[in-house]
Amino acid sequence: MESTAIIRLPGGFWLDGTRHQEASLRSLKGDDEVFLLETGESLLPAQRTTALLARCVTRLGPLSPVTTQTAASLTAGDREALLLHLRRLILGERLQSVLGCPNPDCGEKMDLDLRVGDLLLPPYSHAQERYETTITENGSNYSVRFRPPTGAHQEEVAGLARSDPQAAADLLLRRCVERVVTGDGQPIENPPSVVIEQLPTIMVESDPQAELMLNLTCPICDHDFSALFDTATYLFQELQSRARHLYGEVHLLAFYYHWSEAEIMDMTARKRHLYLDLLTEALTEEGRL
Repeated sequence: MESTAIIRLPGGFWLDGTRHQEASLRSLKGDDEVFLLETGESLLPAQRTTALLARCVTRLGPLSPVTTQTAASLTAGDREALLLHLRRLILGERLQSVLGCPNPDCGEKMDLDLRVGDLLLPPYSHAQERYETTITENGSNYSVRFRPPTGAHQEEVAGLARSDPQAAADLLLRRCVERVVTGDGQPIENPPSVVIEQLPTIMVESDPQAELMLNLTCPICDHDFSALFDTATYLFQELQSRARHLYGEVHLLAFYYHWSEAEIMDMTARKRHLYLDLLTEALTEEGRL
């Protein structure tokens, strides 16, 4: 398994009107795992994603290093893609999960065996920094200019989403809308209800990687349903579970190999576990385990 990767973003990072799609990633090191263990749980999900991407994305187009501000400016779909690629670097291609059938008469637990590659979309051929669309209702036309939601938008509404998801969704939409003009060319400050109702679907179409919907069928009751796959939540649960063993691993490697904490923390988890496996094998042969 590689510890670094060069990928192409589905949407792309815009800098001075130019689209940059190439990004470089590195796997987690010990310091990143400490961050997740000691700081990550106190952050809202969108903030946590921004912080992790700023640590592990080493280049975006011509930009290196990548700041938290730059990581937050990426579209939701690009952030989703980066998390999936990061997950592949750290833990491999397969993702396993358990999901309950939503049919109230069933509730059967379903084992899901997914692959990162199946969740990644190819780069968009239609990507733009801003989009223009026309929404029509009862003969009235509205020209709408909007930007796809970014990490900064998600961070802004994350607190509200905990108590009022619908209000958070409405606020997110309003932050993404840059201009609404009536059919006779008059700009209006507040988007009418028809724009608020129809624009979310158009926004998803502009950045489909941002919303990963799994179309599933329960093997017991044959109920068809869709479920949203939240990459950030799934990945952080995996990483935090692993990070809880970090200090024990550092202790063993320092005790037997006499490496400093800084040297061990600078290793990727994969390299650290390789040495731990070798150590376990050696101690087992000596009868000390």
